[in-house]
Amino acid sequence: MIAAVQTAPTRVAYEQIERRASIAETDFSRLYKARNQPLVITDAARNWRALAAWNFEFFRSRYGATEVTCSRYDGQWYQGANTRQMLLGDFIDGILSQDWKSFPYYIRDYYSLFEQHPELLADCPIPAYFFDWFGRAPAFMRRPGPRLFVGPAGAITPFHSDIWGTHAWMTQIVGRKRWILISPDQARCLGPRISKPGALPRYAIDPADPDFARTPEFGGAHPVEATIGAGEAIFVPGGWFHHVVSIDPTVSLTGNFMGPGCFWPVLPNAVNDLVIKRVAAVFRSA
Repeated sequence: MIAAVQTAPTRVAYEQIERRASIAETDFSRLYKARNQPLVITDAARNWRALAAWNFEFFRSRYGATEVTCSRYDGQWYQGANTRQMLLGDFIDGILSQDWKSFPYYIRDYYSLFEQHPELLADCPIPAYFFDWFGRAPAFMRRPGPRLFVGPAGAITPFHSDIWGTHAWMTQIVGRKRWILISPDQARCLGPRISKPGALPRYAIDPADPDFARTPEFGGAHPVEATIGAGEAIFVPGGWFHHVVSIDPTVSLTGNFMGPGCFWPVLPNAVNDLVIKRVAAVFRSA
């Protein structure tokens, strides 16, 4: 049954995800990646220049004139078609001066800023913990990364699992995020998966304030959680569902990767999407 205590109105607390510092790469691979166990690595970004240099004024003063694509949240969905182009400086002004209700925009899973300003990548080398086996695959099979998240306090990403069943990591650079995770074998506890055209799928349950009348299945869940701050990274094993809320205005970096514990089903899923479907489309158009 659900392991939770009510600590404040509309806040439910769950079992804490393990936290480690200075963990050897071999131990991380053996104990966490291979076993599909989440972990917070508290010093994963200890050598990043981004931790000292990146803040909202840094981005506003140096890259404020860069146009970025912002995703809009309408209270239930991120609308795939309902994005907005704005200058990064204006976006930062918006998230610092308004709240999530009045300014429900999020720069999420965003790589274009690094394509336009590749010098930024030197400030945040991907930790060796998260080596991606896709790096040995043909270039067209690799996901771009790392990718950027920038948003206001209260920004939310509802429960979902990542593409192809890949592992994921996210490192906080500015602000804090609360993560709530559920293992793949508890997927039924999330209730029905809701989809509509042009929007990212979601689940109806809000784990911070669960409505058991609407989703009684969640009463059988055993979520785990962690709040991560600047310099900390969370490892999300392949297939794990995660719900993420920004406690403060935040800057985060994320990536997906294939490695021990998720080789299957990631490789066949990726081959199906990137190879088989493309070849089939070519034959259909011939």
